[in-house]
Amino acid sequence: MIGHVFVLLPTLVAGGPASAQEIVLRNDTNYDDTYEPGESVIWLEFPECAITVLTPEPDEYPLEIHTIEFFFVSNTGNLQGESGYTELGIQIIDEGAAPTGRGSWAWGEEAFLTTASDDSLNRLSLVDDENDWEAITLTEGSLAVWMCPTDPVTGADWPYNNNSDVTGIVVDGGSPSTHNYVFYSDAIYKLKDLGVSGSWVIRAIAGEDTGGSDGGSSDGGGSDGGGESGDDGGDGVFVDSITPSSVMEGESTTVAIVGEGFDDDATAFVGGLAVSSVSVSGGNALTGTLPSALPVGVHDVMVSNPSGGSDTLAAGFTVLSAEEVDGGGGCGCGGGSQGALLLLFGPLAWARTRRPREA
Repeated sequence: MIGHVFVLLPTLVAGGPASAQEIVLRNDTNYDDTYEPGESVIWLEFPECAITVLTPEPDEYPLEIHTIEFFFVSNTGNLQGESGYTELGIQIIDEGAAPTGRGSWAWGEEAFLTTASDDSLNRLSLVDDENDWEAITLTEGSLAVWMCPTDPVTGADWPYNNNSDVTGIVVDGGSPSTHNYVFYSDAIYKLKDLGVSGSWVIRAIAGEDTGGSDGGSSDGGGSDGGGESGDDGGDGVFVDSITPSSVMEGESTTVAIVGEGFDDDATAFVGGLAVSSVSVSGGNALTGTLPSALPVGVHDVMVSNPSGGSDTLAAGFTVLSAEEVDGGGGCGCGGGSQGALLLLFGPLAWARTRRPREA
């Protein structure tokens, strides 16, 4: 159920079949993949979705689309590195047509762990042998890519903090709004009809890299917990990151550990203490609850398979003292208020509150 994240891809290489070279379908023709304050970040509430329609050049068919990437950031940077889940669905539609209603997709709906990063795109692989996921073939027409928050009753939707900071998808204001839509109030609207100019930074990748999910961050962006993981710990187990990467002493929080090679019955430990209520998704993401008894300090993060093999992310998690937090050191913690938020469009705002997540 879970894909991998945080990798920057090259810009579009035009011409030629997908089997010969990488082709990137994109509407954000001028975006440099680095978020700057003041650029539009659109936060969506379930069941809303961002939709971008991508069309290859005539000589590029057929394409095997193996990866979707999108730019997901924190509006002010305070939620940098925070992770949550995103639903991905793909429709194949006639060229020039608008997307049709939510669902009835040619690929998905599937949930991916995604992380807010202002300099690295989230990479969601459609190819996963373990889950019988395959690349989607496009022989004609267009690809409508839907990116949606998950249902908040699951407790795993996009992270947020308070009324001044949210996470959402970047809109490139320097590109045309054509072919960009929003699923809102059970209907599909053109993005520009909601007062937003530009294109979603959502892309589809075809070509050379069709060998399944990638192993996480290639550039250290996103939710890197600050530790260094060594080589594969044995039998294919690898721990890449933990999110959140810190908590205040005495608090218990849910964490997401990303890597690869996790068995369904894998166990996790932080500072030698077991993570409880562990759930493994797709062999590359693990969620669970940290014990509140973790002492102040820096701790290793380990994932172990009962069948053999383990890996450790050294110094990947930090427990902060109350003095450190009160002193302004900050905490990228998993706790925090669950109050209502505004839906922000960069400098614009819709005065609509969001339902709180279930406890």
